[in-house]
Amino acid sequence: MNVRLALIALVALAATTPLAGIAYAQAAKASAVPIVRPAASTTTISIRPPEDWIIYDDATYTPVVDDVSRHLDAARKAFDAKDTKKAAQEMRAVSDDLKRQAVRAAKENAALVKTDKALLAADTTYAQDTVTRMNASAVTISSAAASIESGQIKTTADLDKAIDRATRTDMERRWLVADVTTWYPVTEAPQRHFTEAVANYARKDYNAAAADIRKATSYLRLEAGRATGEPKQELDRSIVQLDTLAASVERREVKDEHSMATVFVNANHALALEHRSRAAESWARKDYDQAGYELKAASVGLESAASWAGGEAKAGASATVAETRALGDKLASGGTWTRDEVVKGFEALGNSIDELGRKISSAT
Repeated sequence: MNVRLALIALVALAATTPLAGIAYAQAAKASAVPIVRPAASTTTISIRPPEDWIIYDDATYTPVVDDVSRHLDAARKAFDAKDTKKAAQEMRAVSDDLKRQAVRAAKENAALVKTDKALLAADTTYAQDTVTRMNASAVTISSAAASIESGQIKTTADLDKAIDRATRTDMERRWLVADVTTWYPVTEAPQRHFTEAVANYARKDYNAAAADIRKATSYLRLEAGRATGEPKQELDRSIVQLDTLAASVERREVKDEHSMATVFVNANHALALEHRSRAAESWARKDYDQAGYELKAASVGLESAASWAGGEAKAGASATVAETRALGDKLASGGTWTRDEVVKGFEALGNSIDELGRKISSAT
């Protein structure tokens, strides 16, 4: 890993200060004045598990955490109960939700481009492609609803085939416009499933261990749906590693827990990278509470990755984890902070993530 993301964050931070364009030393000196958030933005979002799981092809999991997944879950359950009318209604609700989210994504992208004329062309292209794909997914889902009503879809396997793998992948991009109240409550879920996977492996319950790995992977897929650049590359690489590991565990080909831990380190490190990148973007938009929650999520990823990497790595990251979490709490809860404090927090987090990345590469 390199410090590219750290530099991006610092540029974003500098751009939001009244001293943009002046030397950083001067900006830091002027930032001693505390900044207080309005009291209206003090809602606390709690960590919680998903409501249920949607399982495709006996191997691909999707957590039920938002309106799209809730309607999908309800449609599948109604279909299993042979209530085709309700199943079709729920599928159409999925389609409507995707269309609404596509409209929201388009508006947010337009607003971001208007605010930041220097927005990378690749990011703009990705956002436009997301809108196109979400609308295409809505059409596919609507077609599946019609096929349910007409009796063309007779089994769950037929339903999964109608909602093909490509459509499911494109639907995961809805995470790009998911509200913080949707994605933040499940930020600790991957680590919980990794821990349970190791416990099940130790009990020789290999099927359960593989299922936990796949559940954890589902969150990385959602997060990859809103990632770009280096964080997306890392997440996509980890998803492939996790899919391979789950299949190997299921076939009892994994010899010990060490090879599992290595994959889990990479996955959590990728999550830390992505949340830190999103925190910088949120800060640049002056969306401070969102930036706070992204920093808190990044601290979870860093702490989890360091834990799997070993005692030395965990000890080395502990101070940064605590400081990042405290800074995230201030931003998310409307506390008092200074720009200098936030700049240092971003830099320390980036350095710790990069340092852990180097240790991972060295160990590999």
